[in-house]
Amino acid sequence: MFNKVVMILNISDFGLIAGEVNSLNIPGITVSKVEGYGSYINEFSDYGLCESLKVEVYTNAEEAQRIADIFSEMAKRMTEGGGIVAIEPVGALLNNKKLT
Repeated sequence: MFNKVVMILNISDFGLIAGEVNSLNIPGITVSKVEGYGSYINEFSDYGLCESLKVEVYTNAEEAQRIADIFSEMAKRMTEGGGIVAIEPVGALLNNKKLT
């Protein structure tokens, strides 16, 4: 079974963790700009949305927990409103490479 580990963080916080993320030896990682709101609402935007980053990692269930735990530790150093970490089950993963 595969899982997806997702972390949402403030764009300004990525510099705090980029080196650590690269050193995790994860075979693949996706970083995307996203918009949304949570504890902070941008009153200057049309819908209250803030720009954030979403970090996604697809891996097996055992590695997913390890990565989520590391991301959670990183989140303790982030600014308020960032550092949300989730593990999501993946029903099927179609890939021609083996994931660890």
